[in-house]
Amino acid sequence: MDAAPAMPPCLLVGLTGGVGAGKSTAEQALRAHHIPVADADQWAHAVLDQEHQAQRAIREYFMAHHDLDPLRPDGTIDRAALARIVFHDAAALAFLEGVVHPCVRRRADAWIAAQRAACVPLAAMIVPLLFERGMDAQCQATIAIVAPPALRCRRLHAARGWAPAHSAARMRHQLADAMRAQRATYVVSNAGSRDALGRALHAVLHDLRRHPPGPAR
Repeated sequence: MDAAPAMPPCLLVGLTGGVGAGKSTAEQALRAHHIPVADADQWAHAVLDQEHQAQRAIREYFMAHHDLDPLRPDGTIDRAALARIVFHDAAALAFLEGVVHPCVRRRADAWIAAQRAACVPLAAMIVPLLFERGMDAQCQATIAIVAPPALRCRRLHAARGWAPAHSAARMRHQLADAMRAQRATYVVSNAGSRDALGRALHAVLHDLRRHPPGPAR
């Protein structure tokens, strides 16, 4: 029997999905396989909490355009206050993303370089805007976690207390599942149980190891 092809150095997988699709559950499943995982949302939160230049730009914009000082006494940005504005104001959302995403990209580049330097065989980045921001270009393979919008709304209500209208507004600012599915290497449904999602991801990892893709484009 022929041996499986050799894995490329640090096979980088990008995992994405809409709000409420189950990216956090997928992250837990990947970590159970001892795969290093980074979360772009956590990088974005760190930018808002720690990067003073970004904080200053955001504070000046929202004070000038919305009479809001989003800087809290502890020196971090009030993300909930920003969310109440940006998901109903396209200009404000574009400004915020223009400040935050370049900082996230720098953190992603540093993390990827660290995985490669450590000769990690397989690592995963969870990026909600993976395709929208072109970060799939850094990955050898991509996984889209998909679930019906009604189910996602129920999950968001149970986990975060979001009203259906709020969840729907968030979804409208993200790529539709059909578009993610067209672009992803693998599409994994999360319409069932946690165990079912774990089994599906296990099958994806097995396929990646048996048939590793080529270098990122």
